[in-house]
Amino acid sequence: MYIVINKTLNTTKRYKGNWPDHHLLPLLNDGNDVIVISLYSNTIKVPFSTEQYGEKEWEWTDYPLPIDLIPKS
Repeated sequence: MYIVINKTLNTTKRYKGNWPDHHLLPLLNDGNDVIVISLYSNTIKVPFSTEQYGEKEWEWTDYPLPIDLIPKS
C-alpha cells in the first residue's frame, strides 16, 4: 500500500497495487508538496525534479521508514 500525503491540499490518500504514478504526476506538476509512504518497501519517498532536454522529470529519494517507532496496537 502507498500512502500519499499532500501538504498543499491537506489530504491523505491510500493506493493499493502498482505505483500510483498517474495520480502523482499531475500533483507534482501543479506544484503540490507531496510525500509517499510505501508499506511495500517500508520507505518514505520524497520527490525531486530533474530536467532533461527541456522537460521536467520526477525522481524519488527513499528514506527508511522507522517502523520500530510505530506503536503496536
